[in-house]
Amino acid sequence: MNQILNKCGNDKIEYYTPEWVWDCLAPYIPKDKVIWEAFRNEDPKSCKSAEYLKHLGFNVVNPLCDFFENNYGEICVSNPPYNCKREVIERLIFLDKPFMLVLPNIILNTCWFIELAAKNKEIQIIVLPKRVDFIKPNNEKSKCVFHTLVVTYKMNLQDRIIFLIA
Repeated sequence: MNQILNKCGNDKIEYYTPEWVWDCLAPYIPKDKVIWEAFRNEDPKSCKSAEYLKHLGFNVVNPLCDFFENNYGEICVSNPPYNCKREVIERLIFLDKPFMLVLPNIILNTCWFIELAAKNKEIQIIVLPKRVDFIKPNNEKSKCVFHTLVVTYKMNLQDRIIFLIA
């Protein structure tokens, strides 16, 4: 298992992002930046997001590494493990690295995120057009019980909140 998953303390956090999510987000990702798709493990399935972003025309790096000890690319576009989302966001802001992270919408109800977003106007939100059923390692769709959104930082979006319509 990748070191990031060890640090997050759960071996059942592998869920992959369906391609339609990246299709929705592609217009908001700059084509002239190197993307770090930061979260993967030894399983080739964990590279599918990076491969799909490359298919869409983006320059993507996706090394097998410990997120907390490395820093690649110019921006981070990823679906991080949800049980360490705060640590991931805090580290990326510390690095001053623009990012686009797929996260559960419940993040908007956490005190730490409310405080962070209130004092940092460069945090923006993209609301996806429908609930995301993530892909399990066995290729089954999850029956996701929560809605998902995208938290961005320094991505220079037109509005602070963008609602995508299906």
